[in-house]
Amino acid sequence: MIFEFGKTDQANAFFDRNPKFYPAFERLMALANRCYGRTIHAKSRAEDVCFDLGHTCRADYLEILFLAVNGFGNGASKLLRGLYERAVALAYIVKHPEKAERFVRYAAIQEYKALNAALNVVTEEQFDNAIGRTSAAKIRELRDQVKPEFQVTLCKKCGHKGTAFSWDIDVASMVHDVGDPYDKLYLGSYAIPNLHVHATLASAFHGPDPDAELRRRQDDAERALRDATVILILAIRCQNVLFEMNLDHEIETCERDFVDAVNRAAEKHAPSQASESEK
Repeated sequence: MIFEFGKTDQANAFFDRNPKFYPAFERLMALANRCYGRTIHAKSRAEDVCFDLGHTCRADYLEILFLAVNGFGNGASKLLRGLYERAVALAYIVKHPEKAERFVRYAAIQEYKALNAALNVVTEEQFDNAIGRTSAAKIRELRDQVKPEFQVTLCKKCGHKGTAFSWDIDVASMVHDVGDPYDKLYLGSYAIPNLHVHATLASAFHGPDPDAELRRRQDDAERALRDATVILILAIRCQNVLFEMNLDHEIETCERDFVDAVNRAAEKHAPSQASESEK
C-alpha cells in the first residue's frame, strides 16, 4: 500500500513536533503489510471475516494518519470511531469464532435498514439506480431469509419480539467481553468521537480564539493518531493469533517504537522549569 503525507505547513510542523514518528511509522507499515498485503486461503468463516476486518483497519489507520498529520483533528476523530468499532468486532470474533457467520448474515438486516431509511426520502427506482450492485427487491428477499435468526424479545413484560439491533451483543458489551486495553480506549476512541460524527452542538462549536482553536485541532489530531496506532497494533495482534504468524517480536518492537516516539515528542515540547516558574 503506497502512502504519501503531502508537503504542507501542518505536516512539516507535525514532524517537527514528532521527530521520531516517521521511522516508527515505517516499521509499523512493514509489519502491517506482512499481515494484510497478502492473499489468504481462509480455512474458516472467522479467518475470512477477520482478515477483511483487519485489512480495513489498516486502511482506516492511513486515512486517520493523513488527516492527523495535516491538522484535521475532527476528521481524524470521526474516522477513529469506525476503526475502533471494527477492531473490537475483530477481537470479539477471534475470541468467539463461531460468531463470524452471524456477522456475515446480519449484513442483510443492515442493508434492509439502510433501504427503509432511504425510502423515506427517495423512490425505490432512485435507490436501485444509485446502489447499482443490488436492488431493493433483492435486499428484501435476503432480509426475509435471515430475519428469523435475529428475532429477540424486545419487551419482557408482554413478550413482544422484533429484530435485533446488532449482529450479536452491542459494542459496549463486546468491549467488556474482550477487556483490556479496549475498555481503556472506549471513551476517547468511540464515545466522545460519536459527538462529532452526528449533528450535535459539540460538533458545531468553535472557540473564539483562532490560535487556541488551531492548537486544539492539533492536540485532537495527535490524540486520535496515538489511539489509532494502538488500535492498529491490536488488530495486528489479533491477526497474529488467528493465523499463528509468530510476529510477537516484531509487534513488541513496534509498540516500543511508538512509546519512545510519543515520549520524545512530549519531552521536546514540555516547558522548561524556568519558563514554568516565570509563569
